[in-house]
Amino acid sequence: MHPPTSLLPLLLLTTAALAQTSTLLVQPTPLPWQDAYTRCQNLSYTIYPAPSSPSDQAYAVLVSLPEERYWVARRTGGSCTCVRKSEGGEPGLEEMPCGDELPSFCGR
Repeated sequence: MHPPTSLLPLLLLTTAALAQTSTLLVQPTPLPWQDAYTRCQNLSYTIYPAPSSPSDQAYAVLVSLPEERYWVARRTGGSCTCVRKSEGGEPGLEEMPCGDELPSFCGR
């Protein structure tokens, strides 16, 4: 049995919305990586990953907000990549040791 034609666009939009996790936003939580990860897990949240490409929608969302929002990616070898706003408001990448207090955050 096929869904009615009127439901198909809705199903496609819902699927696309669920796939676009990069649009979720939460407040920064400056903590060392492991502490942030543990805290997020305790809250049943997950660390939000850095955007995978410069065309990711997360960059546009980051620029459009007055607040600073952060994406953090854990790297092998003990470093982390932060995506954050510069003083001029432009998004950029910053490499930091994961033991430092990172502007990491978590969200559902």
